[in-house]
Amino acid sequence: MIVDLQWWLQTSPYWVINGLIKSGNKVLGLWLPVPREHPGLIVPGIRLWHNNASASESTRVALHTVARFQNKFNFSIVPILKVHYKTIKQYAVFANIGWPGPQRNMNKLSFYLLTLITVTVAVHFPTNPTSEMSADDKNMGRTNKTYDQSEESHEIEIEGEEIKDKKFLDEAMKTVLDPDTVIIKNDDDNFKIQLEELKRENVTLEVFMEEMDKLSLEACRTSQDALWDYVTDTISELKKNRMVHIAAEEDEIKKQYWNIIKSKYLDEAYNTNDQELKRKLRIIKERGTNVQMPQSKQREEIDTMQRIWSRVTVCMYNTTTCNSEDSSITMNDVIAIFKISNNSEELKYYWKAYRDATGRKVRPIFKDYIVRMNNVAESENFKDAGDMWRYNFEDDDFVNTVERVWKEVKPLYNLIHSYVRVKLKALYKNELLDDNGLIPGHILGNLWAQEWQPIYSSVAPYPDIKRARIDKSYEVYAKNLFDTVDEYHQSLGFESANDAYQDIKEVPTTANCLPSSHDMCDGVNYKIKWCGEKVTDVAVGLSRAARLLGHVQYFRHYKHLQPLFRDGPNPAFHDAISDIVAIQLTSPRHLRSLDFVKVDDCPEATMNHLLWLALEKFPLMGYAYALDKWRWDVFANTSMENLNQHWWNIRIRETRISPPVLRNESDLDPASKYHVVSHVQYITYLISHILEFQILHSLCKTVNHTGPLHDCSIYGRKEAGKLLSDGMALGASENWRTVLKTITGETELSTAGILEYFSPLHTFLIEETAKLDNADDDMDKSAPIIVGIIVIILTILMFVLYCIRKRDAVSKLMSICGLSKNGSLDIATNDISQNKSNEVQGISEDKV
Repeated sequence: MIVDLQWWLQTSPYWVINGLIKSGNKVLGLWLPVPREHPGLIVPGIRLWHNNASASESTRVALHTVARFQNKFNFSIVPILKVHYKTIKQYAVFANIGWPGPQRNMNKLSFYLLTLITVTVAVHFPTNPTSEMSADDKNMGRTNKTYDQSEESHEIEIEGEEIKDKKFLDEAMKTVLDPDTVIIKNDDDNFKIQLEELKRENVTLEVFMEEMDKLSLEACRTSQDALWDYVTDTISELKKNRMVHIAAEEDEIKKQYWNIIKSKYLDEAYNTNDQELKRKLRIIKERGTNVQMPQSKQREEIDTMQRIWSRVTVCMYNTTTCNSEDSSITMNDVIAIFKISNNSEELKYYWKAYRDATGRKVRPIFKDYIVRMNNVAESENFKDAGDMWRYNFEDDDFVNTVERVWKEVKPLYNLIHSYVRVKLKALYKNELLDDNGLIPGHILGNLWAQEWQPIYSSVAPYPDIKRARIDKSYEVYAKNLFDTVDEYHQSLGFESANDAYQDIKEVPTTANCLPSSHDMCDGVNYKIKWCGEKVTDVAVGLSRAARLLGHVQYFRHYKHLQPLFRDGPNPAFHDAISDIVAIQLTSPRHLRSLDFVKVDDCPEATMNHLLWLALEKFPLMGYAYALDKWRWDVFANTSMENLNQHWWNIRIRETRISPPVLRNESDLDPASKYHVVSHVQYITYLISHILEFQILHSLCKTVNHTGPLHDCSIYGRKEAGKLLSDGMALGASENWRTVLKTITGETELSTAGILEYFSPLHTFLIEETAKLDNADDDMDKSAPIIVGIIVIILTILMFVLYCIRKRDAVSKLMSICGLSKNGSLDIATNDISQNKSNEVQGISEDKV
């Protein structure tokens, strides 16, 4: 039986019951944490419910009766042992009879309370914060639909003598003390309790941080449990609300962690020579400042922007009326249309309609959001919100670093762009008539033109050479993909992580499913959410599985570290490390080693693969650069008025992507992207792609690979695996330069790896684009001549046909042309016999 217990406290509304006191499987009582400074916890109202509306009256009124006793006798519930909640080994609760109420009721109250709560038990806490959660802990982390119900709907008036009260109390306690009963705690309120207690305590910075780390880890476990509950049941509004609520509480802890240090320990923090402590303080500041706005009470603009973005629907193309669900579609539908449609007018319509429903509606409040974000940043001594974001990358010259790496990869991006543009002319001649070198953003297979793989079939260098595909003699499921990835990891010396994907679903789940990896924050459990779609594209499936399991491997490698260090050294490392095996697994060389895959073994197949991979990497890097450069500029110049014009100036200048329709300042096209309305940076994708090829380049040197970098394999090379393991095991305990040096021996971002990997494609594109351009130019130059010749031929044929049809006209024409001796049609006609004339006429008609 599941019971939801909620406390309604008049003087201190954030106090809640923490959980059950158990001995083995037997429930002995309730644990009530109360801070040592609190003089007594007044409990004016308590409710107890079953998880359905038909609960028995005796159970529902159980602790309501206790509240009634409090009203009658004015007692307080206090702990016997006033020690910190995290160091409790034994705990007992009792009623301080008569305090602060009258002493005359002592005997009556004692009678009831002896029945209820005079119990001393052992409460056990995990000695290792990374140990596995118990089943009880997980069950107690759930919620109930009573969360949103009003207090009045569950109150019951208790009438009668005191003996009747005791009867209710006895029956209720039988339920509460039933070994099969689970009391569900309100976790977020419990976190508030512990935060308030830590705020009041006068302890050293070291002790405070130790306690906050434990609290953060507890919040992380609860948050991940709630998140997992939701992603595996996304249709549940209850689970969604609980997930959002607990995530907000987790962010509140991050924010308060930094705020308390600022208010109580700032001098000690800034004056320390302890490098590990400095590292921790930097991480605390980074996480605390990043959640200041998104989880503050003054986040109205972000809430509104997210609401606009998440609820967007647009009318279907060529629909005359749009007043029902059948005539409108969601963002996911629009994304799917962009992947498969070649209808320019349809794509143009959806491109504009989606931005009208998002960015145009966000535009009026966006300036307020900018100002508010900058105020938060300035309060933390940053120049602006962009400066606060860049702090996460630990590079004082990060803007110039980003400019440098983009400048170095941009020539190859431009080559890919030019090649794609020429190839697309066959499909979109009218859209690409202008000789401006731009591509309209609606014809690249993506709603934001941020990755171009959907148009691969239209631009493949060798379209007759098929991409890797599943052998028809095999049935391939998601677990086969994960097993392949796991086996690759083990060949590098990593431990198997197959427990993370054993429970994945092989059938489709929901339409809005998003594959994801989850660190359950207990040092033991890691989970993968798979969306159950059928494996049709083996390269895409393997790539996705490799990224998901790569994150799990990273989780496992730093699980031994203190909670603050369980992350990558900067926001780009997790994606970069996870993508390395994805690149390796999907190369034609490795795919040929898999029994269930068929792939052509020829140079053309390799070139096709390089372009397919480049269509994912380079457009995304360009989009990431443009998007966050625009936001950095906007944050740095709050007086800027031409926000949309500035966006398209950057987009056109840097990536040569143009809007398919006219835009103005009523629009705000960047706000069609989730990351913009949710205040999430995007430059991570540029940095992570540079890093993944830089690390791969170094690992291939370690295994003494010779030949093209794209043909390198580190499969089975444990020396490469050890370098990766050593770097991942550092987590965030060291800065990114130290981690990069551990793996590669380098301390700066380098584009040498990505440029060498795609160097064969670079050479090919130069030659192929030149050929295509020349062919296109020749066609353009010769087109008028060809058209003229065709027109002349058709004119002559039509004239001849007309003449043959008209015999008299032919005769006159021959006479005029001097085909008769005297120029007379009559003479010419007389010279030709009737039979000849008929023969000629017949022959002429047959030929015509």
